[in-house]
Amino acid sequence: MTKAKDIETRWWGWGDINKTYPVEERPTYIPFLEDKLGIKVDKVRVPDPDLEALDLRASRLSAEKLTSFESIVGKENVRTDKKDRVYHALGKSYRDLLRARLNQVSNPPDAVVYPLNEKEVGIILKLAEDEGIAVTPFCGGSSVVGGIEPFDNGFSAAISVDLRRMDKVVKITPESRTATFEAGIWGPELEAELSKRGLYLGHAPESFLFSGLGGWIASRSAGRQSTGYGKIEDMVESVRMVTPRGIIETRDVPASATGPDMVRMISGSEGTLGIITQATMKVRPLPQAYDYRGLLFKEFEGGVQSVREMLQHGIIPETIRISDAEESAFAMRVRKASSSAVKEQAMQTALKGLAALGYSFETGAFSILGCEGRKVEVAGRMKRIQSICRKNGAVPLGKGAGNEWYHGRYDHPYLRDIMFGWGVMTDTLETATTWDNIMNLYRTTKDAIRQALTDFDSPSLVTCHLSHSYETGSSLYFIFLGKIAQGREIEQWEHIKKLAGDCILANGGTITHHHGVGYEHAPWFVQEYGESGMQALRGLKKSLDPAGIMNPGKLGL
Repeated sequence: MTKAKDIETRWWGWGDINKTYPVEERPTYIPFLEDKLGIKVDKVRVPDPDLEALDLRASRLSAEKLTSFESIVGKENVRTDKKDRVYHALGKSYRDLLRARLNQVSNPPDAVVYPLNEKEVGIILKLAEDEGIAVTPFCGGSSVVGGIEPFDNGFSAAISVDLRRMDKVVKITPESRTATFEAGIWGPELEAELSKRGLYLGHAPESFLFSGLGGWIASRSAGRQSTGYGKIEDMVESVRMVTPRGIIETRDVPASATGPDMVRMISGSEGTLGIITQATMKVRPLPQAYDYRGLLFKEFEGGVQSVREMLQHGIIPETIRISDAEESAFAMRVRKASSSAVKEQAMQTALKGLAALGYSFETGAFSILGCEGRKVEVAGRMKRIQSICRKNGAVPLGKGAGNEWYHGRYDHPYLRDIMFGWGVMTDTLETATTWDNIMNLYRTTKDAIRQALTDFDSPSLVTCHLSHSYETGSSLYFIFLGKIAQGREIEQWEHIKKLAGDCILANGGTITHHHGVGYEHAPWFVQEYGESGMQALRGLKKSLDPAGIMNPGKLGL
C-alpha cells in the first residue's frame, strides 16, 4: 500500500498533485461566485508557479557542515535540492501559497534533514547548537499560521528536520486501550495500523490525509470529531521530546498529580522547545456504526441553542457543524449535481416544499451532526439529538446529506487552489468563546472581516460554522472570500488579519482554537498570555533551549 507521505504533493498548493476539485460537477457554483463577488470567471489571473523560474537563495551550509549532517543520517537523507527546500519553506496558509505565486519564498531551509530515530534527532540538535544553526521541526507541513517556516533569526543557517522516516508503531496495548507511535506517522497510516487491531484514534482534522502525529500534538490540533473525542492534547497519554538539553519523557499512566502537567506543556509548543519523537495515545474500539445526518434550522441561533442544550444535558455527538446562512447557501452551490434529471427534479421539489414551511438554505442553517460507536448506543443518542434539534426549529434532511458531507470532507482545500487562479482570495480563521458570548463574537467578527475586505474595494462572502463544541462554549470557524487586490496582495491579507484578530480579542475570544500560533498569530498570542505568562514561557525555553535554535520566531519567542 502506498503511504500518504509518498504521494507527490503540491508545494504551491494543497494535497495530491494528481487530484483537484471537480468544479464542473457543481454547475451552480461559478454563477454564485460571480454574483457574490462581482467577478467574471473567464481566465486564469494568478497562475500556478513554475519551480524552475522561482528565485531561491543558495544554501548557506558549507560542504563541511553538510558532511557533518550526512554522517548522522546518511548522505541520501540530507537534501539541498530546490524542490525539497521549497516544499519545506512554506506551510499551507493563504499568505504562504500567495507568496509562492508571487515568487517571494524568502526563508527556505538551507538543508532538509531526515532522521531515522530519536538518537539521530539528539545528535542533530547537538550539532546544530554547536554550529549556530536554527532548527525547524517538520511533520506534514500543513501549518496555516507560519509554524514551519524556517527562520534563522540571526543564526548562520537554518535546517528543517523532517520526521517522515520516524513512522513506526512502537507498541499497541488493547488491554489499556493505548498505542505508542513515533511522531512522524501520518494520519492514514496511524488509523490503518489501529484498525488491524480493531482500534481507532478518531482524530481527523481537515489536513488528516497529509499531516501527522507530531504536528498534531505540537500545534494542539482538533479533529472533526473533537466534540466527542476531545482535541489532540486530550488524547495524549504520554509523550517524549528531544530538546537541546536532553530528553523529556512523561510516564505512561492514566493520571498523575506530580506537579504541572508536562504533557500539556509539550502540547502546543510548536517546536520551540524541542522535537516530539514519540507519543502514547488513548485509543478506543473501532466504531460499529457511523451515523451522520443533515438537518436544516430556520436560523443559525436555533442550531447554536440546540448544541448548547445537548452538550449541557450530556448528549454528545462526535461531530458538530452548524453553518450560518451564508455558509449554508455556499454548501448548496458546491453540492454535486444529481446523477439524473429525475433525481434533480426530486431535489428541487423537496427544496420548494421546505421553502413553503419556512426553511431555506439562503436564510437558514444547514447542519451536520454525527455519532460514532456501538450500533444500539448510536441509534439512541442520535434519536435524542434530533429531538432537541426539532424542538429548536430543525427539519431533518436524512443520512444522504450527512453521508455526502462525510465522504467529501477532505476535498474543499483543493477548491482554494482553483480560486487562486480566478483572482479570488479565500482564507479561514477560527476562535472560541463561552455560550453567553457566542453570538456577539460571531456578529462582530463577521463585521470586521467584511469591513476589511471593503477597505480594499472588494465585495465579500463571509461564512461561519459552529464546531468543536463544549459544555461551556464553542469554537467559531470563519471562511471568507473576496477579490485579490492586485499589487497589494500581502497588504490586503495583513489588513484582514489585523482587523479580525483585534476584534476577536476585544470581544472575548481566543486568537486560535486549533490552528496554533506560529508567527502569524504571535502578536495576539502575546496579548493573551500577558507579560508574566510570556516571561514564564521564555524562562522555560531558556532552560531547554539556551542557544535559542529551536524554531525561532514562533510563539513570540
